[in-house]
Amino acid sequence: MTTPIPAGTWALRVHAACDWVMWTMTVNALVIASALAGGIVLGTAPAVVTATALTRRRLRGEAFPVIRTFAGTWRDEFWRANAVVGPPLAVTALLTLQVAGSASGGTLGTASGVALCVAAVLAFLVTAVVTPLYTHYDLPLRAYLPTASRWMLRNAAPVLLLAVAAAGVIGISALIPGLVPFVSVGAWLTISTALAIGLFTANDRLVASPAP
Repeated sequence: MTTPIPAGTWALRVHAACDWVMWTMTVNALVIASALAGGIVLGTAPAVVTATALTRRRLRGEAFPVIRTFAGTWRDEFWRANAVVGPPLAVTALLTLQVAGSASGGTLGTASGVALCVAAVLAFLVTAVVTPLYTHYDLPLRAYLPTASRWMLRNAAPVLLLAVAAAGVIGISALIPGLVPFVSVGAWLTISTALAIGLFTANDRLVASPAP
């Protein structure tokens, strides 16, 4: 016989779910607006870093004025975010454009086309790891990309989980293109941040625990 769940519990879960939906939509709008404010090229990396940093704070239960905090963090992280996250983000964008060109040219099924897809996926995953890594750990700027690469090599299963999550967001967005300007970017950044920060925290606890 199962124990009935109090009605209030369901109400709280629904409220929490709606709250996170609103958060993803807010993040989506703020990322697009702040990326445009920086001329896309220089605005995207600090926008992504800011969204990740604020999502991390929200996961920890912190309360803050979202728009003002987002604007301040975006400004404060502008140059550092471009130095750390900008390069892998730019490589991902360029490779994605090449994949799109290869697909339109009908050469995606060739060996070079497949290699291009693999490179684009790897660049995307490096960006997905280095961004929360940057917001979670205080390292020298030059150390983030090597650290992210080593972490990916040592943690194949979590990286695969990130890839599956990305495929889910991309797949749903492809089926419902109207989600892209309102939800998709915010959803991906929220999901990837939650997954990565959870994995980093679990790894920290494992490293800190005494050996048996």
